[in-house]
Amino acid sequence: MNKREIIIKTMYKLLLEDKGASCSVSDIAKEAGIGKGSIYYYFKSKDEIFDAVVEHIYKEKIDKCKEAIDNKQINALEKLKLLFDVYGQYIIEPSIDSYLHKQQNAAIHQKSLAQILNLLSPIVADIFSEGVNENLFSCENPQETAELFLSAFCFLLDPGIFVWSDYQVFKKIEAMSDLFEKGLSAPKGSFIFLCEKFKEQP
Repeated sequence: MNKREIIIKTMYKLLLEDKGASCSVSDIAKEAGIGKGSIYYYFKSKDEIFDAVVEHIYKEKIDKCKEAIDNKQINALEKLKLLFDVYGQYIIEPSIDSYLHKQQNAAIHQKSLAQILNLLSPIVADIFSEGVNENLFSCENPQETAELFLSAFCFLLDPGIFVWSDYQVFKKIEAMSDLFEKGLSAPKGSFIFLCEKFKEQP
């Protein structure tokens, strides 16, 4: 393991111990057993280290999602549902999620959302393209459509940005399901799986 990886794993460990907010670059260096100068060789600041941790966490999570759908001989709609199912199984540790949602870390939080979108959108775009080839979808711009599709989930439904009731979340997902079903000319009910874990409340 090289020093850059050691620094990232050390910061990750401190975040899991809920020490991310209070630790300094010196603390990270001490915990990692390396000189402070070595950290500044790889990273300009503590925030930059955290950016690298977020990238590592989400890349690992999304790589597992891609592996899961690549190993299945199923159509595009089934792959899209499986992608959401698998993604939901890999929960980010509460201490890291809490750090992301602190007001002073808003910029880092936004970067993490952009990271998710950048990593996931090519996978969703490939699924949309497969759906076109399977005559399930009609889509002239799969990458851009995937980005718009994921933006709603990454930003509109992020609890650190908006506070919605369960009913409001359900209605937004219901609207998105209808919007993308019609926008992709998908068979009726194709995107109902997005609503399945939310109950409509009076």
